[in-house]
Amino acid sequence: MQNITIIFKKSMKMSELIDADYRLLLLLNRLNISLGFGEKSVDAVCKENGFDTDCFLFLASYQSNKSIINIEETFRALPLEPFLRYLKSSHSYFLEKRLPNIRRKLELVFDTSEKGLKDVVLNFFDNYTKEVEEHMLYEDEVVFPYVYSLINDSGEKKYSINIFEQRHNDIEGKMNDLKQILMKYLPGTIDQMLMVNILTELYMSEEELEAHTFIEDSLVIPRVKEIEKGKI
Repeated sequence: MQNITIIFKKSMKMSELIDADYRLLLLLNRLNISLGFGEKSVDAVCKENGFDTDCFLFLASYQSNKSIINIEETFRALPLEPFLRYLKSSHSYFLEKRLPNIRRKLELVFDTSEKGLKDVVLNFFDNYTKEVEEHMLYEDEVVFPYVYSLINDSGEKKYSINIFEQRHNDIEGKMNDLKQILMKYLPGTIDQMLMVNILTELYMSEEELEAHTFIEDSLVIPRVKEIEKGKI
């Protein structure tokens, strides 16, 4: 079967976009765009939800096939604020929905005879969640307000994006460690269907976090550096 990359357009129905790649349901969820959009176009749904349509199409295209031509140049032509909203909404999505949902499933997969192993896995996951929370809260409370102050030329924050870049740690690595532990070392007596479900969710989360990190590190940070230079 030939793999054909679909070009997402403003005029196409939002339902057609989801049919082209069901994983984009997660993008809608992260942007708090509800289902039930009927026959409305991508442009109409984005406008109803107050999100820039071109930025949405950029995110959808990147997350679906990562084949945006001249991605840095394309990004530079778009407004920055919607991407900050996307990143902040993604933080809420991971901290309030995705990670708690994975933990609930991890609690269910172990039976009473595997308490020691359960404690080890849950402790590992809780430590990882704490690290992700600290990482994302720092961005929400320090980095994003600073970027908004630059955009609005308010000059309220004495900061530099270089500080964020230097302390920006890898939050995907431990997700992979957890996947490897679950795949290689959990006994076959564990509910296999539930474990496949957990692993699938971990793989999806890892992909989402990689896209999230790419947008931050490779697109937003260089753009903010350009803004900073213009303010000097």
